[in-house]
Amino acid sequence: MEYLLSESKERRTDMRWLTATLGPKGQITLPKKIRVTLGLKEKGDLVGFVLDEKENSIRLTRMEIKPAGEEYTEEEVKKLLGLSKVKGGKKFESGEAFLKYIDRL
Repeated sequence: MEYLLSESKERRTDMRWLTATLGPKGQITLPKKIRVTLGLKEKGDLVGFVLDEKENSIRLTRMEIKPAGEEYTEEEVKKLLGLSKVKGGKKFESGEAFLKYIDRL
């Protein structure tokens, strides 16, 4: 479902609210308009979530994993992929903190 957002003159009025229903396993299907906007085309495309706890909101972005310089070993790739399966997840204060954590794996 899509709703036009026009809260005040100070805020953008060309933004739209799109909704998705939460399923029994806590999953949602991204509306087609969002998938098209983000360029998500096939199974396995990565979506990044930027959490703003102060505003109680998130932003979505399309993610691409590209090695920086050196290629990862098979063991390093397994460790990185395993991070997404850790219950409760892990929070990082900054991108730099995340990179330092990855280097220690």
